[in-house]
Amino acid sequence: MIAITTPCIKVCAPNRATGWCFGCGRTGPEITHWFSYSAEQRNAIGAELPARLAALGLPPGGDFEEGRLRARQQRLAAAPEPAA
Repeated sequence: MIAITTPCIKVCAPNRATGWCFGCGRTGPEITHWFSYSAEQRNAIGAELPARLAALGLPPGGDFEEGRLRARQQRLAAAPEPAA
């Protein structure tokens, strides 16, 4: 059996505007179906990931700490204001 590699860096938090993960740059459906895709499909998606991450202000291959920070900032920005 051939092992399938994944670009996941264990951040798993989508950017609300783009749908791209702050960790790896994939969309939710791409993450879900990654292991059922052909090698050609995974390679095509993988070729897009550096540009997606760059658009999010992240380095190619992602950055665990920065990805987590961006995901946290996004959650806090979307959180409702506490009642006074």
